[in-house]
Amino acid sequence: MRADTGVRVSAGMSRDVFNQMRSFWEKAFNGRDLSLLDDLIADDYVNHAALPGTPTGRAGQAAVMERLWAAFPDARFEITHLAVDGDVGICIGTMSGTHEAELLGVPASGRRVEWRMCHLMRFDADGRAIEHRAIRDDLGLMRQMGAL
Repeated sequence: MRADTGVRVSAGMSRDVFNQMRSFWEKAFNGRDLSLLDDLIADDYVNHAALPGTPTGRAGQAAVMERLWAAFPDARFEITHLAVDGDVGICIGTMSGTHEAELLGVPASGRRVEWRMCHLMRFDADGRAIEHRAIRDDLGLMRQMGAL
């Protein structure tokens, strides 16, 4: 079966985790709607991929998203693969945008970037994310922004 995003949904896949992952990227991130984090992120959420000093919970996730939106005002995340294993959602995709402000110490370059990444989010029984890990091509991003 295919979801309306064109992402393949396997038989037996947890619909709740699938829908929460999709909502996180397509509605909260792409839609710039931080109010959705109340339904998507648990109070005790830990983002293991965030910069040091980023708070836990919804406030920390909001800070990460706002930091990315400031650096890439036209940022979009396109899901290319989405899978679920129990309470863990795995999302592979590409964030693209124009580097308009400082990120990771790199001043605005005005360059268009495509940043490949894989996100793993673990969800609680209420369908809220409690943990996040990421594998990102940060070296490729730094090259595209002109830092290397």
